[in-house]
Amino acid sequence: MLGQTADEIIRREIESVRARRVILDQLEGGPKTGTELRESIRKDMAAALIEQKGKRTAREKKVVVTDPKLYHNTSHLEKMGIIKSRRESRERVFELCTKAYHPVRKALREMGLMEVARPIAYVASIRQPDDQRPFAIWLRRSKRFKPRRLLLFTEERIWKRQTLRSLDRFMTGDSRGKMDIETEWFDIPIEITTSHEDIQKGNLKAVYEFMRDEVIKVIPTHNVILDLSIGTPLTTLAMVRLAGEYSLTAIHVDNYEDERATVIQYYPREDVNDAW
Repeated sequence: MLGQTADEIIRREIESVRARRVILDQLEGGPKTGTELRESIRKDMAAALIEQKGKRTAREKKVVVTDPKLYHNTSHLEKMGIIKSRRESRERVFELCTKAYHPVRKALREMGLMEVARPIAYVASIRQPDDQRPFAIWLRRSKRFKPRRLLLFTEERIWKRQTLRSLDRFMTGDSRGKMDIETEWFDIPIEITTSHEDIQKGNLKAVYEFMRDEVIKVIPTHNVILDLSIGTPLTTLAMVRLAGEYSLTAIHVDNYEDERATVIQYYPREDVNDAW
């Protein structure tokens, strides 16, 4: 039997038990105490009663969420690796595991339960300095992606310290004006990519961990898009691994120079894709 993906497992939890849906919905917005989760479940149960009866009655005022009910659902989600908890003072605080953020958002969005979309953090690896221009112009013109943050990874062995790293000069030039994007550059050290220009081998695990440690910082607050188009073999493979591990959207743009460039969603795969 084929194993289920994180998307499938989390969607099943959200659809099958209403209290777990409330818990995951609340934790998508940030850590919550047990008291806060219990109150959210109570309000949801009361609202369900009102919806069922079509009017307010005395019953919803008597709704109580017991400690065992909360514990049963939170402990189940912890065992599934979807949430985690820690003790702070006299309260237990719960939060989503990093790998659960995107699957939870996707399930809530598809069920019409997520009202506020998270801003986009766009992650790319740029192989050569000259690749900055077509990438920046395409991103400026793109109607599909309007990122708030850019995380750009380069290999130190290719990008010398004096190399100009600036997309701003390419982010203007049409009626839309300059894009307001917070941009961060990260140089992957020579020690883990090898220093020989003609060698493409390197420490893939170390490159993955270097990129992962920066990307997971933005996952709780952003929807992450990984662009696989112009990275080096090492960085592209690392991003493919990131997409699978954290259920992040990964795309490939066939030609930045063409305004009609085809964007293929590599992960997660969808039936509507034009992907081969």
